[in-house]
Amino acid sequence: MTRADLRLLPAATCIWALAVLGVTVGTAAAVAGGAVLVALGLTVITVTGGTRTASGIFAHLGVLVLAGALLFPALQRHGTTDELLEEAAAQGLIVELTVVAAADPAVPSGGPEWSRDGLQMRARTVRGPARIGRAEAALPASLPVLVRASAGAVRGMTQVRDGDTAQLRGTVTISGALVILRATEVGAVPTPGWAGRAQSARHALRELAREATAHLPDDEAALVRGMTTGDTRGMSEQTEEIMRRAGISHLVAVSGANIALVLAAVLIPLLLAGVRRRPRLLAGAIVMVCYVWLVGDEPSVQRAATMAAPLLAARFAGVRASPVAALALTVALWSVLDPVTAASVGFLLSALATAAILVAAPPLATALSELSGDRLGRTAALVLAVPLAAQLACTPVLILLTPEISLWAVPVNMIVGPLVGPATVMGLLALVLGIFFPPAAAVLYTAAAGGAHLVLLIARTADALPGSRIAVPDGATGVLLAITVMVVAAIALAARRIPLVRWVMAALLVVVLAPGVGRLLPLGTAPGWSLAMCAVGQGDALLLRPQTGDSQTGDDTGDGPTVLIDTGPEPAALSECLDRLGVERIDLLVLTHPHRDHTGGREALTGSRAPARQWVCPLPAAARDVVPGVPVVTASTGETWQQPGLALRVLWPGSAEDALRANSAEQGSGEGDAANDCSLALEVVWSDGTRLVALGDLEPAAQAELAALAPGPAEIVKVAHHGSRFQHVPLYEQLDPGLALVPVGQENSFGHPTEELLTLMDQLGAQVLRTDVHGTVVLPADQQAPPRSVGPAR
Repeated sequence: MTRADLRLLPAATCIWALAVLGVTVGTAAAVAGGAVLVALGLTVITVTGGTRTASGIFAHLGVLVLAGALLFPALQRHGTTDELLEEAAAQGLIVELTVVAAADPAVPSGGPEWSRDGLQMRARTVRGPARIGRAEAALPASLPVLVRASAGAVRGMTQVRDGDTAQLRGTVTISGALVILRATEVGAVPTPGWAGRAQSARHALRELAREATAHLPDDEAALVRGMTTGDTRGMSEQTEEIMRRAGISHLVAVSGANIALVLAAVLIPLLLAGVRRRPRLLAGAIVMVCYVWLVGDEPSVQRAATMAAPLLAARFAGVRASPVAALALTVALWSVLDPVTAASVGFLLSALATAAILVAAPPLATALSELSGDRLGRTAALVLAVPLAAQLACTPVLILLTPEISLWAVPVNMIVGPLVGPATVMGLLALVLGIFFPPAAAVLYTAAAGGAHLVLLIARTADALPGSRIAVPDGATGVLLAITVMVVAAIALAARRIPLVRWVMAALLVVVLAPGVGRLLPLGTAPGWSLAMCAVGQGDALLLRPQTGDSQTGDDTGDGPTVLIDTGPEPAALSECLDRLGVERIDLLVLTHPHRDHTGGREALTGSRAPARQWVCPLPAAARDVVPGVPVVTASTGETWQQPGLALRVLWPGSAEDALRANSAEQGSGEGDAANDCSLALEVVWSDGTRLVALGDLEPAAQAELAALAPGPAEIVKVAHHGSRFQHVPLYEQLDPGLALVPVGQENSFGHPTEELLTLMDQLGAQVLRTDVHGTVVLPADQQAPPRSVGPAR
């Protein structure tokens, strides 16, 4: 790569940054940013005074001014459309407008189970006339929206498919940067002429792929289709989350790599067959256009196709084009023509990863080879440098989406790389073959699914390893921290031949990696949370805190009074969870009943983590399994504990006699010592009214007595006895939870949780979170975001 390859890059980067700034903050901010850039350029020219430097800066400023003349009006149109929809949302006005679907409608997959009603789809508004309230309006720009339909609108939504145009009537809701159209009426608008026939053919081809993969396991089938056409229908939410944490979520969406694979699959065989250059390139261009038509308008695909076009055109003309220059031109064009797409997450990640591979990977490979004393060959170093550079470039954006990183993202990408290419090519061949001979296509899809299965196996293995969920500060703090670390590392690599730099970096690594030092660094171990279920094996350990802003400190970090319900069976597992969640003190410890799987980890509660007080159940034996030196309260029905934003109340038992009576009434389900039926059943209420009922290890007779007390509905329930088959169904029907917590150990010998319990939760419409599957799980402090896994399953 020469300096000429980089000539467009600075100006294109500035234009792109202004587009992102304008879309996220506003047109005024983009104009101010452009003025600052021009002023800085003129200042540098004045200070340096060099003719060569001045001419280069003037050239960049000229490109910037020219692009600004196109960019700022586009941003203004975007802002006007945004304002119209915000006004409709603020006033609760009914809107009627036209959208183009960006995906097939599907049942909502995010959030609690109780919120997953109706259908939703990603779409973009169509520029042109609309009705907002009683007034006619014109939307001057196209904006991405999320369309949600329930009740009568669902039927109309089912008639809409990816790429179709639809007429909507409904209301607008703004959630941060997300515009949600809650449709009450949806009508598909037929596409006339050849465009309609092409759209029907596209949907028919995708449907053939679904039919040809119907015999495969859901996740493998969805991954094979996702790697070829971006269609991931049928993939479980858990699998998507595991792939995201493993750093290979790009495999479940068509990306720029797919364009490269498609071109390679066409150009290489034609080259080997002796086809001349121009016919070969023309065939590649035609196939690429057809592929883009098939997969739709994903931002990463648009970026890759736009970048590939000038490269193919240059080769057709017999000229060598620079990939870096083509990327810069692509970024600049999309920024001025469609700043919303240029600012989208898919486009950002695709362009950043590509730029890092083209610009940073070669020098990084050289540095790695030198640092290894040339024991690492150039090819091997490049194999390592490509995913490393791409992952580092994308990290700041990924932190904005989810404030955590994985140590295994780069190794996983290196391992799955040789699997992805063949599986994707076989999937593409099967896609074409399915038109003429579906049985043969099914065989090819089966072979591709073998590679997909290995990819999923690698991702699940990496997800279970330590370091797979290292939480970092969210927002701007996390981004700046990541950028700072990368800049320091880049400087260290550039100055790697200086002995002092090597010694300083070695010392820093020793300090950072030293045991216990991580807790002193300004790194978050988990996002702000109000409820956390620790994965401690076959046992219970539940942590509670007030919601955002409700703590006595008045901050928004989620810190504040902390309650621990049970300790799990082992001190080490509990300590690991408390470290991961950043828990330094326990204000109240609730030991629900004296069994080791609920009290065995109490030895971890020493020093600053020694609880201020502790509750035990009324059985005399419970007083023996406590943290020594801490005040003990024998709790029973009506016992309360309250702090700002968090309140606890004991629902059961009223006395030791209640537990003994319930135990004697058990029909073979108890363990004989009444401890399970003495479990403290707790009601927890947060400031927004969210209610949790934790059932300890209550057996059916005790559950029936609790049901007789009419505890009422609860949004969250901690199921009794790790999901055993001994449950009192009417109690759960009365609680009617939307979220069920099941602390349970992997491959436990009891068969917990049982199919009966899981079926019951499914019938109640409750989302089930299990520590043997989901690991340590937290509910974010604002309780608006879905639960997150922050630790490995046990």
